[in-house]
Amino acid sequence: MKKISALFSRAIAVLSVIAITITTNANAATASDAEIYDLLDKSGATRTLETLPMQMQMMGQQMALTAKDPQAHQDYMSILLSSMDTDVMQQRMLQSVRKNATSEEIQAMLVWLNSDLGQRIVAAETEATNPDFQQNMMQFMAGLQSNPPAPERTQAIIGYIEASKITDQTMKLIESLVATMFDAAKALKPEDTQLAETLDIQLPQMMDMMKPALEQQMILASYYVYRDMSNEELAQYGGFYQKEIGKKHMSLIVESVSYAMNDWGESMMKQIIAEEDKS
Repeated sequence: MKKISALFSRAIAVLSVIAITITTNANAATASDAEIYDLLDKSGATRTLETLPMQMQMMGQQMALTAKDPQAHQDYMSILLSSMDTDVMQQRMLQSVRKNATSEEIQAMLVWLNSDLGQRIVAAETEATNPDFQQNMMQFMAGLQSNPPAPERTQAIIGYIEASKITDQTMKLIESLVATMFDAAKALKPEDTQLAETLDIQLPQMMDMMKPALEQQMILASYYVYRDMSNEELAQYGGFYQKEIGKKHMSLIVESVSYAMNDWGESMMKQIIAEEDKS
């Protein structure tokens, strides 16, 4: 159980970073694969998955600096990375979008993504996939401590977070992944009733404890990610997510990434249980 908890904390830390980039059914024509790939590419979702192993390695190196047991930490990171197949994850993401969006909906989303503001925002959000993102953001935040943003800027950032409901969507993604991992653990150890009871109790507790911290992280990261966007542009961006097509876009991308990552969560849990059985 101790190993399981440690792996959860690392997976959740990775998801918190990914969340910035992923913010990034009437009778109608089925979307083609070309349309779906175009949507995923321009939303930044494809790059998010492609760079996920690198992101995990970078975060693993940072966590290693404070790890009490370096060997155990290395073992944890090895499981996280070896259980991941980004090619499979991208195919699952494609399947999810194909199932949940029509051609007309995707074309409407692409109108926004192809706009000048849409392109600039996605470019800013995909900056979170760069290896030096965390370091640059920390330096930027250090500057904000000595030179705080104007109240209008704070209001604009929080206004975007609330309008887009990004925290709620990200919590759904994290809860789905953790629930998948818990279910896999219970299925692999059906005789361990205490484990099942403990996991069932822990899931809602973890989510309740995590949401305030995640929302704070979203706000702080947004200061850096959208640093070149004006308050008016942020208001326009938040306004997009209050429209029906914007809500559809947000839920579609988050659900597709969630569907892709759940397979990873199940595979990861199988390796964790296998390692525990060896010890």
